[in-house]
Amino acid sequence: MAERTLSLPQPVPGADKEFREITYWGAVRAKLLRDKITLAAMALGLFMIGITLTAPWVANNLLGFDPTDTNLRKRNDPPTWLEEGWPKFQQFSRSCQNESGCEWALWPEIATDAAAGLRACFRAGPGQCHWFGTDQAGRDVLTRAIYGGRISLRIGAYVAFVSMTLGVFAGLISGYFAATFVDDAVNAVIQTLGSIPDLFFLIILLSTFPGLRSPEGLAITIGALGWMGISRLIRGQIFSIREREYILASRATGASIWRIMFQHMLPNVASIIIVVAVFNIAGAIIAEAGLSYLGVGIGPPLPSWGNMMQGSLGNFTDAPWLVLAPGFFIFLTTLAIYLIGDGLRDALDPWLKN
Repeated sequence: MAERTLSLPQPVPGADKEFREITYWGAVRAKLLRDKITLAAMALGLFMIGITLTAPWVANNLLGFDPTDTNLRKRNDPPTWLEEGWPKFQQFSRSCQNESGCEWALWPEIATDAAAGLRACFRAGPGQCHWFGTDQAGRDVLTRAIYGGRISLRIGAYVAFVSMTLGVFAGLISGYFAATFVDDAVNAVIQTLGSIPDLFFLIILLSTFPGLRSPEGLAITIGALGWMGISRLIRGQIFSIREREYILASRATGASIWRIMFQHMLPNVASIIIVVAVFNIAGAIIAEAGLSYLGVGIGPPLPSWGNMMQGSLGNFTDAPWLVLAPGFFIFLTTLAIYLIGDGLRDALDPWLKN
């Protein structure tokens, strides 16, 4: 009788290695690190925040100008690197208004003069070059734009905080007590405020009470009128999860209403709150710029991107850099914020794996 040998199964290579569990926030971080556009937007956002927070140092050591120094002899001067090419550019603009057509032959000379001016500005020391020209009072536009970002970004953060605080609290209360008198009362307030045209109401309110035209007063006013959307969104989410098993278990164990709302319900809508808060910052910056442009926002001598654009109303043809400088900063900041918000929305979605 032949003998049979018993062979034991061979261990699988690498089976003894420990596998680390990936948490939800770990997966979010991994998705963000793979999203190059969002990382670039974060870098741009940090750059904009950095130059505004360090505006005094940048103005003194790199630009060499003070935002309040005036020099009427240099009012509405073009950028220093474009001084030679600016008359030729004006000639080109006038030629485009004639029937003969634009003088495109002037562009090589304009480009050559601009390139030479840029090289000279890079070699010049602080206080020698106005990169974005000067305004009606002879003040450096770039310096004022950097200082203006401190107010515009601060208002954006304040508005997001005020609107998110009111909206999240109202949404939690309304969603938990859905189909009750509390829900009806909250919805009545939302419907009443939502039926008021925000822009006209803000213009009337800020014109009647000039004391609200400070950064803090403007932020509280805009935030107090901008929380209804997030409240409706949070209410719908809370209404959908209030009857889930873990909520019923918390009630059965005697947990208080506030504990259930803030420790069990609120973390489940945290991703939505983060994304909406990021978008609210961009919306608040644009709202402040619009109100200041209309003359009812931040007023002089405080510089903001909005009142810088308002001060250039009658000079767009002769001094377009007065509009381009604050508009460029608003564009870069809002672009970075919207791209960050879009990336966070994708990363915080647990159903989106790729």
